[in-house]
Amino acid sequence: MQASAFEYKHRYLIHGLIYTLCLAAPWPDYRNGFHGIAVWSFVHNGSLWFRITNNLSHPIYQRFATFWNGTLLVILAFAVAGALLRTWGAAYLGASTVQRAGMVSYRVIADGPYRYVRNPLYLGTILHTIALAFLMRPEAALLCVLLTTLLQLRLIGREEPFLIQQQGESYRAYLEEVPRILPSIKPVTAPHMSHPNWKQGVLSEIYMLGVAISFSVLGWADGFTWENTVLHVTQGIVISLGLSVVARAFIPKAAY
Repeated sequence: MQASAFEYKHRYLIHGLIYTLCLAAPWPDYRNGFHGIAVWSFVHNGSLWFRITNNLSHPIYQRFATFWNGTLLVILAFAVAGALLRTWGAAYLGASTVQRAGMVSYRVIADGPYRYVRNPLYLGTILHTIALAFLMRPEAALLCVLLTTLLQLRLIGREEPFLIQQQGESYRAYLEEVPRILPSIKPVTAPHMSHPNWKQGVLSEIYMLGVAISFSVLGWADGFTWENTVLHVTQGIVISLGLSVVARAFIPKAAY
C-alpha cells in the first residue's frame, strides 16, 4: 500500500479536502425525524461532540455543560497529544523537511520521538484527526478517521522503501527495532545525538498547535451555550490554518 507521487506531493491539500468533505458534506439531517439534507449541520446539533453530550446528560439536561466539558477533556487529550507529538518530531527533522513536497534522506533520525515510533508525524496527524472528528457528524467522523488513517499508511508505504534505498542497512536496522505507528512505552533504540530545534518545530506545526489552543480556550460551555462554542472553535481552526500558511514564508527557502 503505497501513495503515488501525486498523493505525496499534495498530501496537505488531500488532508484539507478530507476534513472539508467530512465537515461540510450534505449529510442527511435526522433531527426530530428526517429533514432532508443539511450542510454544515455540525454547527447546530449534528456533531459527535453534541451527540455524546446529549446522550450522557439525558434526561437531566441541567448537567449538559458538565458532560460537554468532560467530553472536551477527551478531545483535548487527542488534540494536544497530536500537536505536541508532531512539534517534537518536526523539531528534529526541521520545518523545511516536514513541509517540502518531495522526499529527502540525509541520515537516520533516531532521537526524540523517533526512539519510540518510526512515524511520529503521521501518528500525530491521526490523533489530531480524532480530535477534529468530534466536530463532525458521527458518520462523517468515522469516515474522516478511516480516510486519514489510510492516507497516513499510504504515505508511510511510499517513504520507507525510499529510505531503505537511500540509507541501506542503517535504516533497515532502525526499522527492525522501532515500531511503525503504534509507539513503544519506552525507547527501543539508542540515541544518535541529534538535537531538536524547537523554533523549527513550532514553525512547522502552527496549525496543529493552533487547533489545540482553539479547543482549550474556546471549547468550554456554560449552560447551553454549546452552539456558539462549536462555531468559535471552528473559527479558531480556520485562523490557525491561515497563520500556518503565513508561517511557511519563514521556512528557509534553500532547504525547502
